[in-house]
Amino acid sequence: MAHINRVWRNIAAASIGNVIEWYDFGVYGYMAIVISKVIFSGSGSSLFLTFLAFGVGFIFRPLGSIFFSHYGDKIGRKNMLLITFWVMGIATLLTGLTPDYSTVGLLAPILITIFRIIQGFGAGGEWGGVGAYLTEFGGSNKRAFYGSIQQFFVLMALLAGSLTGFALSYTPTSFLYSIGWRLPFVIGGLILLPIAFILRRRMDETTPFVSVKEKKEILKYPIKDVFIKDWKPTLLVLFGTMIWTVSFYIMLTYLPTYLKTTTHLLSSQTFLITSIGITVIMVFVPIIGKLSDRMRKRKIFAIIGSAAFLILVYPIFYLIHQAGFIEIILLVAFLDFFIAFLSGTLVAFFAESFPTNERYSGFVPYNLSVAIFGGFAPSIAVELINLTKDPLSPTYYLIVAAVASLISFILMKETGQLQELPEKSIYRKEETI
Repeated sequence: MAHINRVWRNIAAASIGNVIEWYDFGVYGYMAIVISKVIFSGSGSSLFLTFLAFGVGFIFRPLGSIFFSHYGDKIGRKNMLLITFWVMGIATLLTGLTPDYSTVGLLAPILITIFRIIQGFGAGGEWGGVGAYLTEFGGSNKRAFYGSIQQFFVLMALLAGSLTGFALSYTPTSFLYSIGWRLPFVIGGLILLPIAFILRRRMDETTPFVSVKEKKEILKYPIKDVFIKDWKPTLLVLFGTMIWTVSFYIMLTYLPTYLKTTTHLLSSQTFLITSIGITVIMVFVPIIGKLSDRMRKRKIFAIIGSAAFLILVYPIFYLIHQAGFIEIILLVAFLDFFIAFLSGTLVAFFAESFPTNERYSGFVPYNLSVAIFGGFAPSIAVELINLTKDPLSPTYYLIVAAVASLISFILMKETGQLQELPEKSIYRKEETI
């Protein structure tokens, strides 16, 4: 029992940082319309600029990933995860304290963009560190399941952000536009920072990293090996991430704004729809992770998830604009269900594709993909609608992402059958184990 409690304490400690990260991202996305008017002056392009600032933060995500993963592969996962949550938590807190445009003018959007950059830098180091940590804790038969727990916490944070938006949508407009939108950032930062600090101080280092360190197999520049020697899995992870990150930010962050601006639905209804969709994914993510471990397969779940978006996203979005409230809930929930196929397996799939001494750095391609394709997904969706006047145009972006990821997953090596995490590259013939 003591061992089980210790394992779950480590899992909770690792995952708490993702709660800070995604709660912040979720609230920002759900409060985008309010932020656009309060911080970005409410001009005709203010919503686009609000999501653009959201995306700019993601440009710095790969930089944070490179910085933290370099040291995470050299001195340990735990040591870096003791830093990243502070970076993200302080940025979240400061976002809620940003002065209005009416008070400081252009300084307001400049400040909030800076805070998004800080958030992105910290998140880049956080995600890969947690992914490597949890997968390495999974041993021989729980890697996808433990990796899926990271996603469960991500979704829990998004759900908290969505329910916060749902609750705030019922407050008086004057309150929402003055103090209301700020409270989730300020309170979230003040509550989550001390919890993360207490939990992470007591984390254990992972056995695979300790083993590599004892064997003196630590690389001088792990990121160099990722991009030069292991360029094959690097490219496959880069493009394999596309549909995962684009679907996440379109379906779980941008969707309330999309439904509010392109349908007859009220703000409270759009938040409820998103919350139900997130709940569906939360329920199935650990189930898919467990099933992936039991079957010892990753590719089939990744292929199903990407193929589903390729085939279903356009007709479902078309039907959304013809349907009533209940029908829209069912349509969105059905499409979100397939995100679980990706979230339940890809953390382990990507981690298993790189050897232990470069595994943290192996998540840099993921963060690069998120920065290029995912972080700007909401602003791209807004601009596609502005340019085409077609409310279905965001689906074209999702379809392109699905095609790229589907091809990548077909080309990736199956890693589910590996009894232990590889200490040598499985993509280099001379080092295949």
